[in-house]
Amino acid sequence: MTPSIAHTRVQPNRIQQALQPSETRMLLIAGGDVRAAEAAALSLFSAGHIPVMAEWFAFPLIDLAFTKNAGTVGVNEIVQPISERLLARCDAVVRIPGPSPRADELVALARGRGLRVFFSLEEALAG
Repeated sequence: MTPSIAHTRVQPNRIQQALQPSETRMLLIAGGDVRAAEAAALSLFSAGHIPVMAEWFAFPLIDLAFTKNAGTVGVNEIVQPISERLLARCDAVVRIPGPSPRADELVALARGRGLRVFFSLEEALAG
């Protein structure tokens, strides 16, 4: 049985030894479970990659826009454009298991752009 992304432990030394600097990838992590995505991000970072999540960029902007506009800003008005802009800079997408229409849209967009999409942490680490 394959462990979930949220519970997978990575042995950084073993993976970093096999990873060449030219193989470092920027990976957009997409899914509805933010904690699982953060756990995957830590594992990917430990393996020498640059993980990014749209939420890391969007939440401060949402907070500011909400305060400035008296709560009239829509979350998707910020999260979706940031996700798409990050996708333009990333090498691949890591899709976290679980329901997320936004993540499914990003997967379709990534595939349309010819980017790789990984559906498990192990697959992303293996490259």
